Amino acid sequence: MKTLLFIFLSALLFETPTIEKDRDRWKPYYTDAAPLKIADQWYLPFDVANRKKVNNIKIISIFGDHRDSYVKGHIHTAIDINPAQPKAKLVNVYAMANGIVCSVHLSENQRTVVVKHKLPNGQMMFTSYKHLKEVYVSNGQAVDQNTKLARLFTPQESKKYGGDYHHLHLEIRKKFDDFGCASWLTFNNTQLNDRFYNPQSFIKEHVK
Repeated sequence: MKTLLFIFLSALLFETPTIEKDRDRWKPYYTDAAPLKIADQWYLPFDVANRKKVNNIKIISIFGDHRDSYVKGHIHTAIDINPAQPKAKLVNVYAMANGIVCSVHLSENQRTVVVKHKLPNGQMMFTSYKHLKEVYVSNGQAVDQNTKLARLFTPQESKKYGGDYHHLHLEIRKKFDDFGCASWLTFNNTQLNDRFYNPQSFIKEHVK
């Protein structure tokens, strides 16, 4: 009997969390506010020579591959990117279009800023920027492509966490009903396609 009880309790303790079970933990970090301006022009999220030229970013990791970081077996919901030719040692991250900051969550090497955007057709969507060393904006703040959201880790700073965190984890989201946890709790293509666009495809289509 004791053995069965131990197995049952162990299963509860070590059960893989789900989006549905974890989402409410992140809701307090979300501000439900409407963007003041339409997002009708899109830009690369870095201060590069030409923020409309796609080859000014370097893709380190692609969208949709399987990961063992954070929660083992989850799917990468973003692309990891850096400027192809950084202007300075400290790399700043900018909003990609008009919008409003709706969430600043997590901490240390996973610090994240999420911007809510209103498209010309009235549809809402979100851009999410993760692995931020310093954050310069707050919830409810209106932003545009010239707003500095944060800065990235330097390679030396990222060594503190025993991993490669000196890049931008960029998500392009269809919705934010998970309040952020789908970033590490997406385990199948249905979940992936329900909430996320492929950022590489989105940038090719909209950053022109």
